[in-house]
Amino acid sequence: MKNYGLLRYKSADVNAFTSDIGIEIRKIINRPMRFILKLATNGKIIVECYPNLEKNKPYIFAATHSFVEEVSAILSTIDRSAYSLIGTTDQLEHNHKIYANWITGIIYVDRKDEKSRKESILKMERILKSGSSLLMFVEGGWNNTENLLVQKPFSGVYNLSKNNQIEVVPISSFNEFGSKQIYIRVGDPLKLYNYDKKQALTILRDALATGIYNQIESYSTPIKRAELSDNAKLDFMEERRLEYLKTKWTKDVWNEELTRYLDKDEREYNAVWESMDNINITKDNANIMGPILVKRLEDKRYNFKDYMHKNWNK
Repeated sequence: MKNYGLLRYKSADVNAFTSDIGIEIRKIINRPMRFILKLATNGKIIVECYPNLEKNKPYIFAATHSFVEEVSAILSTIDRSAYSLIGTTDQLEHNHKIYANWITGIIYVDRKDEKSRKESILKMERILKSGSSLLMFVEGGWNNTENLLVQKPFSGVYNLSKNNQIEVVPISSFNEFGSKQIYIRVGDPLKLYNYDKKQALTILRDALATGIYNQIESYSTPIKRAELSDNAKLDFMEERRLEYLKTKWTKDVWNEELTRYLDKDEREYNAVWESMDNINITKDNANIMGPILVKRLEDKRYNFKDYMHKNWNK
């Protein structure tokens, strides 16, 4: 059954997505809602640290993103009303748990639509000017990489900080697959508006990556190399798939859900790399192109988006 009460968020403009009264009510009910969200979260939430934030001051809370219960755990931790930016259309339409997010405040963005992305910035600015805060998962989709602690943040968090002179509060969260422990680490506010975009996003990413690194070092279960299977990479992909499937999906959504930031160099590299599929092996280029195409086939075999397209509903 569709969440018919939430479908209007797909088309609501900056003036219609929330009312001024709604913004004020959410400030009032924030404390009991935090308690309810904590009870509704299956894992045990452990807040490692929390800064002394100024009362009644809006902040942009910039969080990492990698597991199902992350949103409820973080919203139960933040000490003030914070509207969360959500970009998962299928969940907005069908997941009844989104109503809990609606009570705390949501801003929907269609990540594939340029107009929607621009309007989401205006909506977030309205929330900040009202004195409420924002929760943004700045990596876009979940971090499904094996080695990157944090993916490159989207630039929207910097633009909001710069244009509105709002401090950004980094939040790293960690939940080892199969564990009931959810660790939340909230860092000191960052005045990203004092830097240019590249510097600011690097500072934010470093703050988030440091938090994640310390959490992994402190709370993850060590694995001996001898305990790994013959295809540890495939095992990792399957673990990530199972994490996604803790939530019910109604259709193939992975082109949207697996969105991440790609800068110009990465886009150009990917375009060149994908063009390798059009190269034919001949006796004249086999020595050079053969190993390259073998690597290309291996990358395609372990492409997580393709893996989810094929296996999300098996």
